Amino acid sequence: MLRRFWRGRGAASAVEFALIAPFLMLLVGAILAYGSLFATSISLQQLAAETARATIGGLNDSERKALADAFLASNSGAYPMLKADHVKFTFDNGASGSLSKIKLSYDLTDHPAWSLNQLLPMPPNPLTYTMVVTDGDGAMS
Repeated sequence: MLRRFWRGRGAASAVEFALIAPFLMLLVGAILAYGSLFATSISLQQLAAETARATIGGLNDSERKALADAFLASNSGAYPMLKADHVKFTFDNGASGSLSKIKLSYDLTDHPAWSLNQLLPMPPNPLTYTMVVTDGDGAMS
């Protein structure tokens, strides 16, 4: 009977799966976490680009800032993976006066993937994108 026990291979697959399953689950979790972080990053980048485009029609810095504020207020909740109240906006007209900088920051602490920050390397928090827009006088960035 003991000889038959040592030759039996029926439970070997279950033992191998029990040893490998935690790593597979971590791998699947990492794929889902990074996928959602990439989607959030792309959404924030697109929102920053469209906010910068919305400011082009402004005649001065205060009008450009008002256009950006209005665009963000009406559109920031429409992007997938972004919560409108987590988006922070800063407008900088720059030292030269011919370039405007639009900077969007997104707080990741409530992001679903952020719960894995002890297990996986995560991007810096907050996630930021800066867009530079010329003010219409032909200046190049």
